[in-house]
Amino acid sequence: MSVANAAKQQFYKITQLRSTIGCHPIVRKNITALGLKRRHQIVYQRVSPSTAHRLRTVKELVKIELVDEPKTREEVNKERKFNPGFELLKKGAERTYQ
Repeated sequence: MSVANAAKQQFYKITQLRSTIGCHPIVRKNITALGLKRRHQIVYQRVSPSTAHRLRTVKELVKIELVDEPKTREEVNKERKFNPGFELLKKGAERTYQ
């Protein structure tokens, strides 16, 4: 694979939205084959015919987006981190009185 083709490679961003409880065993196997284990988990898969076929069988359970490059686990966690609206300052609250 050349560098030009690697730069053009696209990925599916797959987020599992619904549980597989009560689903057909084939659907469960496809969810597992995609690398999903629990709800709201995100995985990245290369765009390929085999991945597209798996996604076709589980389309009701997942959300699919096309992205140019996958994010690392740290980037995904940082994106999900809640902003509390304030910042804790260490030793910033210490005051000296005269």
